[in-house]
Amino acid sequence: MKKLLALVLALSMAFSMVACGGAASGSEDAGESASGSTGAATDASETTFGLKPFEERQTLRVGYFAGSAHAVPFYIADVKGFFDELNIDVEYEPYTNGPAMMEASSSWDVATAGAAGDLVGMLGYDLVCIGVADYEENMGLFVRADGNLADKNAEDWKGTTWLYPTGTNAQMILGGELEELGLTFDDIESVNMDIASALTAFKGGQGDGIAVWNAIATSAEDAGFVRVDDAGTLGITVFNGFMATPEALSERRELVKAAWEVYYLTWQWCNESEENMDEAVALYLESCENEGIACDEHIAEEVMGYYACPTVSEVAKLMSEASPDDAGLYTSRDLLQAEKDLLVTMDFLISIGKYSEEDRNTILDNEMTDGSIAAECLADMDALGVQYN
Repeated sequence: MKKLLALVLALSMAFSMVACGGAASGSEDAGESASGSTGAATDASETTFGLKPFEERQTLRVGYFAGSAHAVPFYIADVKGFFDELNIDVEYEPYTNGPAMMEASSSWDVATAGAAGDLVGMLGYDLVCIGVADYEENMGLFVRADGNLADKNAEDWKGTTWLYPTGTNAQMILGGELEELGLTFDDIESVNMDIASALTAFKGGQGDGIAVWNAIATSAEDAGFVRVDDAGTLGITVFNGFMATPEALSERRELVKAAWEVYYLTWQWCNESEENMDEAVALYLESCENEGIACDEHIAEEVMGYYACPTVSEVAKLMSEASPDDAGLYTSRDLLQAEKDLLVTMDFLISIGKYSEEDRNTILDNEMTDGSIAAECLADMDALGVQYN
């Protein structure tokens, strides 16, 4: 009898939950939406952005650059349920190094990364750039407050030791500073280190300067180190690309397009109100905490304030408008503006011997910056009447 009563009670509770519609879709635990839900809206008018849901549940694998602003729209869209209502689950593959993320591209479908990582993916793994994720200005050079390097005297800089990930945009920024001082990399010592380790080592007394970005850059400033210069003050274009694997583009193209649309529309949502941006900052902080990236509310606000993701219309132009190669080296066709921005890093890396002119021609000949996804997404959104900036 006790077992029978328990069974009746369990069935009664289950019926009550179904009758009440289960948990509210607007519950505070929105992060559950990307992992547990199997339902989806059946009409585009029922979704946040007016996008059409998939009929069958999809899984989007995202290469996630932990601590980067340009990765956080994926996380915001996930937690807010924007992916879930399109019948998409999100799986993250987190990294703290762009080249390493590209080398592990078999584990993800789409990702965002700085130009140095993008180039590793293009040349080593045939990855394709389908959008622009950020133009990063918060890539800074930091020295100690009790030294004299902040005075930017060339003689003082000679023989100094710098901690940073070599072969990345950080090296390009340091190179730009050295050029202003009339110096070269032969005048300093470079120690290859990821940015988190570089800051830790610098705090421990190693090195004379560091070149770091995003939350680590703001953390360095908060620790009392002096920002000598950064990408913004030096006027150097630091491109960050939205990348896709060739397999995802050929086998899961509609899913890649949905990821593209949700990514840029999510950033548009963030900018629609102060309340939305406050939530975006909080979610960036949450994402850093989840990935073990040192961050606090102030750092989160600073990093998101620097974030320069293009609007939907802007990225469409970057991926469609073309003009001759600024360097005059490539004459087979005009280049997309996104390609030209990527080449800023490529040409620097060629100058220090990391890549060759042949490598440059390879990514251009093979059109590894492809505007077709952007064009298809705009056509689809226009057909659905999706509102975008």
